[in-house]
Amino acid sequence: MKSMKRAVLLLFLITSSVLFVNSAFAAMGEIQSFTFKGTETDLLGMKETLKPDGKPDAHFVVSVKGAGAITGVELKALGTDRTWDTIPGNQKWGMIVQDGKGEDVTTASGSFSTKPFLALITLHLYIADDGTAFSKTREYEVAVSFIDGSTAKAKTTVPGMPDIFTAEAEKVEPPAGEEFSAVLLGIGDKDVVGKSEKIQSDGVRDAHFQIRFNAISVVEEISIRNVDGTSSAWDTAPGNGTWAIAVYTDGKLRNREDGSVKFAVEGDTTLDLWVADNGSIAAGSTRYEVIVKFNDGKVLRKAVERKEVTKAIPDKGILSAALIEPAKGDLTSRSEALKGDGKPDWKIALELVAEGRIINFIVRGDDGASEWDMIPGNGKWLMAVTDPSGNVLNESNGSVSLSVSGKKDFNLWLTDNGTITEGDVKYKVLVVMSDGSILEKEVVRVIEGEQTSKTTAPSATAQVSDKIRATYLGKGPMNYLKKGEVSSLLATPDTNPDVHVLLKLINTKGTIESIAIKAKDGKSGTWDTIPGNGIWNIVVTRAASGGILSNTDGSFNMEVEGGTELHLWLADNGNLSVAPEKFEIFIAFEDGRLLKNTIKK
Repeated sequence: MKSMKRAVLLLFLITSSVLFVNSAFAAMGEIQSFTFKGTETDLLGMKETLKPDGKPDAHFVVSVKGAGAITGVELKALGTDRTWDTIPGNQKWGMIVQDGKGEDVTTASGSFSTKPFLALITLHLYIADDGTAFSKTREYEVAVSFIDGSTAKAKTTVPGMPDIFTAEAEKVEPPAGEEFSAVLLGIGDKDVVGKSEKIQSDGVRDAHFQIRFNAISVVEEISIRNVDGTSSAWDTAPGNGTWAIAVYTDGKLRNREDGSVKFAVEGDTTLDLWVADNGSIAAGSTRYEVIVKFNDGKVLRKAVERKEVTKAIPDKGILSAALIEPAKGDLTSRSEALKGDGKPDWKIALELVAEGRIINFIVRGDDGASEWDMIPGNGKWLMAVTDPSGNVLNESNGSVSLSVSGKKDFNLWLTDNGTITEGDVKYKVLVVMSDGSILEKEVVRVIEGEQTSKTTAPSATAQVSDKIRATYLGKGPMNYLKKGEVSSLLATPDTNPDVHVLLKLINTKGTIESIAIKAKDGKSGTWDTIPGNGIWNIVVTRAASGGILSNTDGSFNMEVEGGTELHLWLADNGNLSVAPEKFEIFIAFEDGRLLKNTIKK
């Protein structure tokens, strides 16, 4: 009885807290964006099967601003009877929901765990389809339900993908009368293994074998051997020193952590095998055989037919890679540690278009010796990567895991090994994706002044524009901040009302990446919406009465078009409130524009 009373009391306190927060911020929730991100994952199967089925899932992302608690999500393919939700056993197909950190919000049964949020929350939705929904271009509608019973909805259009959700992948046809075929398709467009027993990329494209057989059994080991020419060996047996084979079925990696395999096959089976070239495959004068061993003792062995695909691998994913002489920024040294050495780094300004997750950047010289990357413990000097605002994106050990969708800009920072200054070595940059694919581009040496404003200091490159107008409105009535930079906007503010600045954008279209306010003399104060750089925060609200648009970490991004009005709140340093006309406001856009204007009083 006591435990029941405690549970009721706890539920009352949580509900009361959520309702209080909601009242303070004026809205339980509003969908800020709803987008389709691609089909690179496999987390669940058809209907309400919440386990991978070897087929791609559709990935949507929805961002909700406000304050309160989310209790469920529903997705509809308009024009069809197909619906996905987070309520098990109701005849609708299931979905998996993750938060912005990649943690599951749905349970193992598919139900939704109530998710409190403040300011902004991002949810990733994963759904399966049998081709009913994605057979052609159509609209999808998401509905997010809140604890107070309200619902927010948004729509997005997704192109039809019948080839992904219905058609089987192209497979090698075995010759008539043969139960086993094996072909070598040459050097492919993936990098999933290196010259070791690890299933780990090394920045070099792998060779692609494909085999097909008909069996009902369990595959226990696969090996590839030369039958003439250069001595060559790859296999899935761990601990024997032989280079690894990465084994895929329908795009899904089947290797265990130690490189071994053990998986069931039921009839007609196609396997894609990827190996690191020892030089013999590219040379083209060695023949190979593939051996597949099953747990029932059966062994299939087949000579490999060369059937190499003659196609150029385009570098269209990387739009530009510009090498810039040291001027400022010291993040690396002659080591694998993420720390400076007191000397400015060389910079490569990188512009790319990609979908997926970046797991490594590599800069490689044509001298065969110069190479920098972001793989810990491999003995190569570390590069640092930052966004255009200067935020370091490496993990503490130097590695990276960066989700990208569409056009992105990065800056790579590296310490000279002597070859860059001498100028007699040419370099290329490689971007390695989590699916093993690689984007590649030759690096061009340029002068700092030739770069776009995104890669240089805001005060030096911003253009004065009357399209942005900022007016000082005094102090208060809101108070979100204390002096200094806070890591979370949930931190307790001081007792002083914040400085209030009204920002109006006139006939302006684009996506705002950051906002900054700086003293013209360069020393009387700076505030911005870029987290982790030591600069005091700016909180952005929709109205003077509240409705926070900033993310919890203080960052801010927003798509604008036409006329837009925003309210900015800053902790006063004693200078801004006395002479606001001595300060400027800077607006950085995703397309590289950087506009500024003087604050009016």
